[in-house]
Amino acid sequence: MYFAMDEIGFENTETIKTIASEIDRWRFIYNTAQIYGFDGIHITPSLYKKFRLDMDNIPEYFSEFKLTFHIGGIYNAVPENFCDSFDREIENALKLAVKYNMHDVSIHPPDAALTAIEKNLTLEYLKKSVDKWLNKFIKCGISLSLETHVAGEWFLFDGLYEYVNFVDIFPDLGVLIDISHNYYNPQYSEDDIINILKNKNIKGLHISDALRSAEFEESTHLSIGDGTIDFPKLLQGFKKFENLHGVLEIKSNNMGIEKSLRTLNEMIK
Repeated sequence: MYFAMDEIGFENTETIKTIASEIDRWRFIYNTAQIYGFDGIHITPSLYKKFRLDMDNIPEYFSEFKLTFHIGGIYNAVPENFCDSFDREIENALKLAVKYNMHDVSIHPPDAALTAIEKNLTLEYLKKSVDKWLNKFIKCGISLSLETHVAGEWFLFDGLYEYVNFVDIFPDLGVLIDISHNYYNPQYSEDDIINILKNKNIKGLHISDALRSAEFEESTHLSIGDGTIDFPKLLQGFKKFENLHGVLEIKSNNMGIEKSLRTLNEMIK
């Protein structure tokens, strides 16, 4: 397992907003990952657009890191143009992954307050989309993964078993486990997460701590140690997977990210 940078820390986020040159903003991202000591960078366009960074301009020196790409943001499945825009997102992600030698592209599943009919239509479209693109990614030596957002009131899949029913259709489809979301809602234990997913094609973990005693925004994406997740158990449960990338998806100050990475590295020694 190796750890990759997603969020860069509150202070760093404020600093990058003040940097005028795109070349210098890219250099700041690179330097930040180096200073923290990450082995990889998990590139999420929805975040990088806020930093005024063009995904077609990733500098060559980023190849020093292991790179992955996350089609993040929230996809609303109701509008009629969802299918076309989603398809373009995947096509563009494959192009960029090939260009920059990334080894995994992951998809945030669609969300919306769907009726039963809309949900079934969205699931059918997602099946067609994965079926269309999966082999193209594999031929390029890049895995395509689907994130485990499973709280049915917000996301397409209502629980991990419904998520598993979908990924079982495509044995080569990767699994990206969002630990704090799955732990918080609908409250899967560490053993549940391990046992339900341990035999799947796991490619990555979105790592942050969580609590179950407060509202969602206050209880997820916490620094490691600020919540109640048993990370030694989870990391042990998934240690058999080669080239697994653990992405620190932590909304914290710089010190919180640094502390979290240091703690996680100690756990896997």
